[in-house]
Amino acid sequence: MLITALLLSLGLALVFGSYLALGRTTLKLAQRSSFANDTANLAEAGLEEALYCFNLMGTGTAPATAWKGWTITGPVATFTLPTFNRDQNAIGIVKVFVTGYDGSSATPIVLSQAVITPFDGGAPVIKTVQLTFNTPVYGVVATEGLDLNVSSFADSFNSNPTNSPTGPWAAYSSGIARANTTVVVAQYNLNIGSGQVFGSVLLGAGVNPPPAAKVTGSITTNFAGTFPLPVYPTAAGVSQSYNKGSKLPATLPVAGDLPAADGRYYYFCSGATIGTLTISAGKNVTIVGTNTGMASGLVIQNLATCLIYMDQPLVLAANKSINATNWAGALKVFSTTTGACSFADNSVWTGCFFAPYCTLQSSGTGSSSRLTGSFVCRTISTSGTKGYHFDEALQTSGGGAGGAWKPTRWIELQSAADRAAVASLTGNFLH
Repeated sequence: MLITALLLSLGLALVFGSYLALGRTTLKLAQRSSFANDTANLAEAGLEEALYCFNLMGTGTAPATAWKGWTITGPVATFTLPTFNRDQNAIGIVKVFVTGYDGSSATPIVLSQAVITPFDGGAPVIKTVQLTFNTPVYGVVATEGLDLNVSSFADSFNSNPTNSPTGPWAAYSSGIARANTTVVVAQYNLNIGSGQVFGSVLLGAGVNPPPAAKVTGSITTNFAGTFPLPVYPTAAGVSQSYNKGSKLPATLPVAGDLPAADGRYYYFCSGATIGTLTISAGKNVTIVGTNTGMASGLVIQNLATCLIYMDQPLVLAANKSINATNWAGALKVFSTTTGACSFADNSVWTGCFFAPYCTLQSSGTGSSSRLTGSFVCRTISTSGTKGYHFDEALQTSGGGAGGAWKPTRWIELQSAADRAAVASLTGNFLH
């Protein structure tokens, strides 16, 4: 009986021991699962810290002020959040690493790493996430030189301060002018002359900075970014389109035409000049032209939009207009041209002009001139008094050279190769 009792006790001990071991393992798994979720939240808190600073810059705050409290080394900003006390006496640490924090990169990267170390001495739980942005909206971009000359200037205004998707959008006037534009010159020279930049300036390596008195905001001298054109739509790539040959009708869309699956009306042309044309209210039209340029006369009615993809210059004659009554986000013009584009005396332009290989010439001193929106060209020069008025509403509603510090990709870095790349990029600030 004694032997039987001993064997029974041994069996019970084994059962209870196994049960306790299983319970301990289950508890550890639950603990680490909880910490894994917690590290994800902490890592995102690090991303939010960086986003807050980018958003401050988007409102016109100088980088030195927006990133106050961060450790700055060249174009890199780093920050370690205060230690977090987590459940079960675990300790959480969050580190954030940002490249191009000051706008010196058109595609800044944010890396945030959260590490939770359990109280029992178990292996730390680590979560690393990466956030990338699209190209922010700049007021004036001249990749190979900008000459404002005489008394020309660049400033900003907000056509839609309430950010209403249906407007109304105000036209530019000196009464609502602000100093939140950004001027970019990636190479060669920036000449402001007797003019002024009411905002900030981003300069590539080797571009001499202007006198500080000519710029109301910050001057950054290590800009490195490119401005690639988007991929042009093709007839084969959309579910519905119409070919109009060398002559566009006076009004688009044409009655009876159908939109493609994305809700836009697509029209293709060749050897045309996009001139006197009305886009009907509430309609979204895309025009793709081969051997096609643009002149004056485009009218975009209320709540309508027009995207134009072409390969020839835009020439706006004196006393003429393009999209004079709508806001800049309603019109986006892309051109692959390497030729000369121009805005003449007393001309009115409202839109986003993206032609990174062209030369843009603005002339005249007419009091009725108004160049509103955003501009991306190879070179920009003026031979009179002109104002380039950046519409800050493009920051939140989209347009120009992309979006305004809007995240485009969020990924979690998990593999050994990812961890090695992070350690190398950050100089082991992150692991």
